[in-house]
Order: sequence, then structure tokens, then C-alpha cells
Amino acid sequence: MSKGAAILFLFFSGLLPAFAQDDRVDSIKSQPYLELLYHSGIFWSRTENLQEQFDQGYRAFEARFGLQTTGRRAWHQIHKFPKYGLGLQYSDLVKTRKDSIVGNPFGLFAFYSAPWLSTGRFTLNTDISVGLSYTSLVYHPVKNPMNDVVASHINLYFGFNFRLYMQLSRRMQMNVGAGLTHHSNGRIHVPQKGVNSWGWSAGLNYMLAEPVKAYYYRELPQFKPFQEIQIMAGVGTVEVITMEKEEEVRYFNFSMTTEYAIHFTPKTAMTLGLDVLYDGSLERGIKGIDPADVTTYQKLYLGTHLGYQYTIHRVTLLFNLGTYFRQSSYDRGFWFGRAGGRIRLTEKLHLHLAIKTKNGIRSDWIEWGLACHLPLR
Repeated sequence: MSKGAAILFLFFSGLLPAFAQDDRVDSIKSQPYLELLYHSGIFWSRTENLQEQFDQGYRAFEARFGLQTTGRRAWHQIHKFPKYGLGLQYSDLVKTRKDSIVGNPFGLFAFYSAPWLSTGRFTLNTDISVGLSYTSLVYHPVKNPMNDVVASHINLYFGFNFRLYMQLSRRMQMNVGAGLTHHSNGRIHVPQKGVNSWGWSAGLNYMLAEPVKAYYYRELPQFKPFQEIQIMAGVGTVEVITMEKEEEVRYFNFSMTTEYAIHFTPKTAMTLGLDVLYDGSLERGIKGIDPADVTTYQKLYLGTHLGYQYTIHRVTLLFNLGTYFRQSSYDRGFWFGRAGGRIRLTEKLHLHLAIKTKNGIRSDWIEWGLACHLPLR
């Protein structure tokens, strides 16, 4: 997992410098701030062994260092002056008893918080956090066999919240929010059902510098909707525990998509795409056929999807919902999803990282790849 963790770290640490290149107004700098948050809620993980451990819910403590944008760059204004930065989170997954099974994840993440509604002293934001988490207690067939939710020490961390901010003074705000969090390794190691939770949060943030009196507004160039073809190729691996020898076997996976995208605004696009998916683990996933007799063709899925893309300067967040029209094994269900992001390296080439899901929202594998965007005239 060390190589995967390194790539994940480079990808998510790249989110912050990805915001840094644009025309500047040096006299109005982004405003640094500190924020402390408390989270509490309940679990909705699909655990079979840990119902008792999870019945009391969870709590988490979070600290953030962020920047409040002020219009120094054009994308600040396009996104209504969002906040972004880095954060640390410590989660106490078992509140009322000693935890010797699932551990206490410690996370490092990048966050982005964009306002949608603002009136008087109140602002409603959507808040996305993406990064890595570490936990010391994972599945082990002898030492920790009851842990069926976390199988690797390092996992992907994702959080999504709606957060209402109230201005208390020029430098201080309080906030309350509600949302969900997810810890998962994308089936790189098994068994892992992931740790899913949803609940509420409360926090305070304090501006480290005297806030600017007014944001900077510029006349933005007129946006003309356009279309493009997007071609993505990505690879991944998954682990399977064989029933015969209880051995861990690793398989290669491949994803390729071709999408027609329509960009309606500088921020949003809709896509329609075709998927070619190869899952090596289907060698052991087709009932009634010996693994040695499963063909390459039987390991292929063909599918189609609808997608939504949200662009923040050089970063694009993407969400797909699709279905298969050709498959040899039905243990993945009929619906799949894709959630992840891309960082623009050049005008046409993007770094791609996403989780492909099965049966709706269950992790299937992590896609690491490149996407080529070809505008249509």
C-alpha cells in the first residue's frame, strides 16, 4: 500500500498548488484563518461483526488551516469567494468502551468550502474534504478476525457537509453542519466494507489577519458553452481471499471511458459515456466455472453512464452513475458509480483518480490514470 499511499498523497497535496496559477490582484490577498470542529453521529457501515461496537456512534476532532479567498484570482469570483486549505482529524470510532478492533483513524486532508447562499451574517456552504487516514488496527485472520470494515492501515478519507456560518465579529465565525464521512481502501486489501458515518458538526474559526473590507470584483470574460470528447484510461488492483487455501490473491483491473461532455458554465458540465471495464478478480467470481477456465472476455464489463463534472480552476470533481449492458457475472449488480477528481496538467491532459463502485456505492476498485480532453469545434 505504500506506493498507493504516496500517489494519493501527491495527488491530494497537488490540489492546493493547482489553485495557484491565475491573474492576480496583489493588493488584496487571501485571508488565513484557523478552524476547530467537533463531529458526532452514527454509523451506516455494512459490518456483520461490529454492530455492538458501533451502536454508540462516533465522535471526531478536527483542526484546519485555511484561506478565505477575496477575489485575488478570477476563479475566486466565479465560485463566490470560497475557502480552501489543509486539515487534520482524529476520530474516536468507539465512544463508550475500549476499542481493540477498529482503532482511531487519524486523517490528513485538503478541503474546499464554497458558499451557495448568503444573507446578512449567515452563509450556507458546501464543504468537501479529501485525503488520507491512518489506523493502527486492521483485519488480521488470527489477531483481529472480527474487523470486517478496515483491512489496510492507510485509507482514502472523504467528507461532505452542509455548513451554516454565522459571523460573530470581524474575525470570528461559528458554524454548525451536517454530512457524511467515508474511510475506505477501494478493495486494495480485503475484507473491507469501509467505515461510513453521518452526523452533525459544530465549530469556530478565527481570522489570523485583519479581514479585508471588501472583496475584489472584476469584469469576467463572457463564457461560451462548448463540447468536448474525454478519453480516460486507468488501472488498479484488488485483493481476493480464496476460500480453498484462505490465501490473499491480487488481481489487475483496467478502466477505459469515452465521454461526450457539454460545458454549460465555467463550473459545470454534463457527460454521457461508454465504459470498458476489465476485472481480473472475476476469475473467481463466475459461479459454476473453474478459475482456470474463465476467459478474458468473461472478465470484461461493457457499460454506459451519465456524469456530472464540477471544475474549480485546474481541479475537476466528477460523479458518474452507470449501468452494464454486457457482463458475465452479476455479483457486481446492475448499477455502478464513479467518484473522484482530475487535475489539469496541460490544456488537454489531466491526471485522473477515482473510485469505481459496485451495487450502487460499494467500492469496487481505485482507478489511477490519465484523461485526454479534446474540445470540439
